[in-house]
Amino acid sequence: MIDKPAIIVTSLGRTGTKFFSLLFKEIIPDCSSFHEPDIVQYFGTKNRIQPFITRLKDAGVYNMVFLKLLGKWGLIRLSDARLRGDISEEDAIKEVLKQRTNFVSSKPGRTYVESNAGYYGLLPILNGVYKHHRAIYIIRDGRDWVSSAMKVEELYAKRGIRGIFAHNMPAASEFQADPLYRRWKSTSRFEKLCWAWAKLNGYALDSIAQNPHARIFYFEELFSKKRGYQALQDLVTFATSLPSIERERLGKTDGWLDIKIHESSSEFPSWKNWTKEQTEQFWQICNPLMEKMGYA
Repeated sequence: MIDKPAIIVTSLGRTGTKFFSLLFKEIIPDCSSFHEPDIVQYFGTKNRIQPFITRLKDAGVYNMVFLKLLGKWGLIRLSDARLRGDISEEDAIKEVLKQRTNFVSSKPGRTYVESNAGYYGLLPILNGVYKHHRAIYIIRDGRDWVSSAMKVEELYAKRGIRGIFAHNMPAASEFQADPLYRRWKSTSRFEKLCWAWAKLNGYALDSIAQNPHARIFYFEELFSKKRGYQALQDLVTFATSLPSIERERLGKTDGWLDIKIHESSSEFPSWKNWTKEQTEQFWQICNPLMEKMGYA
C-alpha cells in the first residue's frame, strides 16, 4: 500500500480535470500534482510534440516509452477491464500498485495529487492502493458531455495506426446483454458517445458507494456563476482532509473559476440545436441515468 496521502480526481473527461490538477498544485503546499501522467492526447494542440515531452518529464522515459509500448503503463485499460469484468479487484489492486508505488514515492512533497480519467473504474479498489486518500468523481450533464465529446477526434474516431494500437474506448459489442450489442458497427459516433456516457458513468457511480473516501461532485455546480466558489470550496475542503495537509496553509481559490484551461479545436452544436433524431437517440440511451442524477 502507498503511504503518501493522495488526492485522486477522475471522470470521463471533458469535466475540468486538468483545472483541478493545476488548482491543487497551486494551493496545497508541499505537494506534487499531475494531470494524466500516463496519457498523451494530441487533440486541441498545434504542437503535437509538446504533450509527449510533458509526459516524459512527468512520468519518465522508461514508463512512457518502454512500459507504454508493452501496455503496462496506463490506468485507463485497467478501468475498462474492470468494466468488462475481465480482472478481479485483487489483481487490479496489484496492477495499480505496480504502476504507482515507485512513481508516487519518487515525487517530491508530502501529498500526491493526480487527476486522471483512468481511475473512473477503479474507485472501489483505491482503499487497497492508497493508505490515506480522497477520491473525487465529477459528473456532467450527458447532453453537454456528448456535445463536448463530439469535438474530440480521439473518442470513437481514431484512424490508421492509432486506431489499432492506441487506447480505444469500450464498445457495446463487448457486452452481449447490451441493446446495442448487435448493431454497434453500424451505430453512429453520436450514439456511441451517448452509450459511453451512460455505461461508464453508470459503472463508476454504482461502485463509488464502496469507497467511503470518495464523493461525487457535479460539474454544473462547480463551474456555476452563482455558486461555483461555494461548491469549489466544498470540494477543496473534502479533498484536503488528509493528515499531510495543514488547512491553515492552504492557498485561496479566489479567481480560479475565471481561468479558461481548455478550448475545443472543432465545432459541434449545443444540445439545444441537435436534430430531432439526435435528441431521440440521446434520451433513448441516457434517460435512466439522467433521471437518476437529477438531470432529466
